[in-house]
This record gives sequence, C-alpha cells and structure tokens, in this order.
Amino acid sequence: MSHLTEISLVTKKLALGLLIAFVAYIILNFMYNIILDYWKKTHPIPLVYVNATRFNKIPAPKFTHIAISSSGLKFKLENVEGLAIKDATPAGKVYSMPKKLPTLLDTQRARNFAVKLGFTNPEEPISSTYYRFTDPDDKLHTLEIDTTTKNFKLKYDYKNNPSLFAGDTIQNKDQTITEVKNYIQFNGLFDDAIAKGKVTTTLLTYNPQTKIASVASSLSDTNLLKINFFRNDMDNKKVLPPQFSESYNFVLYTPSTIINKRIIELFYTFWPIALDDFGTYPLRSSEAAWQDLTDGYAFVVNIGNNNSQNQIIIRNIYLAYYDSDEPQNYLQPIYVFEGDNDFVAYLPAVSNDWLE
Repeated sequence: MSHLTEISLVTKKLALGLLIAFVAYIILNFMYNIILDYWKKTHPIPLVYVNATRFNKIPAPKFTHIAISSSGLKFKLENVEGLAIKDATPAGKVYSMPKKLPTLLDTQRARNFAVKLGFTNPEEPISSTYYRFTDPDDKLHTLEIDTTTKNFKLKYDYKNNPSLFAGDTIQNKDQTITEVKNYIQFNGLFDDAIAKGKVTTTLLTYNPQTKIASVASSLSDTNLLKINFFRNDMDNKKVLPPQFSESYNFVLYTPSTIINKRIIELFYTFWPIALDDFGTYPLRSSEAAWQDLTDGYAFVVNIGNNNSQNQIIIRNIYLAYYDSDEPQNYLQPIYVFEGDNDFVAYLPAVSNDWLE
C-alpha cells in the first residue's frame, strides 16, 4: 500500500507540475506576443528593395492646376500621431506608365466609337491625332477624342440651351449615379480601375440667365450634379488627381425630360499603369517632408479659407499616389498634408537624390 501511496503522490506532483508549466507557458507566450507586437510597431521592417531604383533617377511629378507653393505660409501640426504617420515606410514603389503608340487603325476605331455614341457625321480634325465629331441632330452636342490614347470629352453646349433647365431638380442622387454608371458600363467608356473606383458628387444650381453654376444648398435646389470618378486605391494608398477632391474623370448630369440630353458633359482621361513594372525607391522621412512644407517646397492644391497671416493647422499627413491629368512616365508616391478650412498640399515623397 505504501508503494501505491507513493506512486499516487508522485503522480499528483507530476500533474501539478505539468499544470504549473502549462499555465506558465500560456502567460509567457502571451507576454512574448505583447513584447513582439510592440517591437514590430516601434521597429518596422524596411520594405524589401525589389527592383531597387529600377528606373534610375526619375522626373519629379508635375503638379498641374496648382498656383502657389507653401512658401510664406505658417503651419502648426495638431494630430494624434504627430509626424509618425500611419504606414510610414522608408521606401515605396514607383510604377511605370507606358505611353500608347499610334497605329494605322486608330482613326477608324475613333470613328466606330463616335458612331456608337450617335455621332455619325464625318470628323473634324483638330490635329493629326485629335478629332471632333458633331451630333447630326444637334450641333451643340460634340465629341472630342484623342485617337491614340482614346481619351475623350463628350460635351453639350448647355449654356446656349436654357430649356434644359426648365425647373427640374435632382430627385434621387443614388438613382442618378446608378443611371450614369449604367450608361458608362453599357457603352464601355471607362477602364475598370476608374469605373469601379470611388465616386463623389457635388450638388450644383445652374442659373440659365447668368450662365453660372454655384454650389447648391440642398438636393431640392440641385439642377446640375457633378459626379467624380477616382481610381481604385493602390498598395492601400489613395490615388489622387491634381485637384484632390475634384477628378478629371467626371460627368455633369441634369434631370432633363429629354433622356439623351441628361449627360451634358462626360470627360475621360486614363493613363495605363504597368503594375508588373515597378522599382522601389527611398522616400524622404515624414520629418523631412514636414520641414519641406514649412520651408516652402510643397505645392498647395487648395488654400481653402486660409491666408498667409494666420497659422494653418495641419490635421493629417499620409502617403498617396499622384495621378496627373497630363501624361507622365511614372506613378509615384507623394506626401499629402490636409488641414483645417479645406487646406491641402502635395509634396514628392521620393528622396530628392533620386529625382531629376
């Protein structure tokens, strides 16, 4: 019996020891994961340099439609993160944007495209690769197309036809967006990167007498709706146009009783991105970017309700990609500074050592 009792005691001690060891393992593993998570957050792993600086030095992005630099403006940073921006990284991808080359079939394809949209009259050459087509039923309705890039502008000269705005207003914004999207999809007008991207709207009131469109105070006052189409995000970053909140891919829509006169402007510009052809480039730090902003080297997209006499409060700093409305060879990252009173500024993110 004493032998059995001894075995029982040993078994209980062993079980207790295993239980203590298991609990200790759980606690230590939990603590290890906390410490490891903290270490990863405070010591981010550098981005692997795949195809490092593949394109050698690249041209700095051209910020079009921008009137002023940040020179002479005073800034104050007020955000939670400070300069430690979210998803900060010492390097970023730069993508090639190959240019389309002209072919012998371009002109005929442009004609076929025009006919599909109802423009059956012969084209009027504006240049060797840019044509204008006029609607045979209404000379105010025109289509301009670049035969090489297939970028186009569908326009109705609504300022010379006030009857389009005969008291009708937008009844349902979402329904209007759906109608426009269906028209774009049915005619195959947009690349999916834009057709399936973010959509925003601007409510407008158009006065046929003064021929001026102003921001509407409500949907009931809206007789002109601007629908902006933006590219899909890339690498979890926004892809931003020159005017930040206003895309150069847009539709102007009026609730005319004449169905084929509702879309009075449809502008489309698309520059292809070679997603499999990129280089990884060193980026300036967020501290250096902030210094460049305060030193006057950033480009103000929107000054908003701010001036040089008062401090401009910056609330958000982040990385994005810049998608110009003019052809550029590369899609590259930029720093974006958003502040109070609608202030926005852009700054190239690639290190100056790698910019021409």
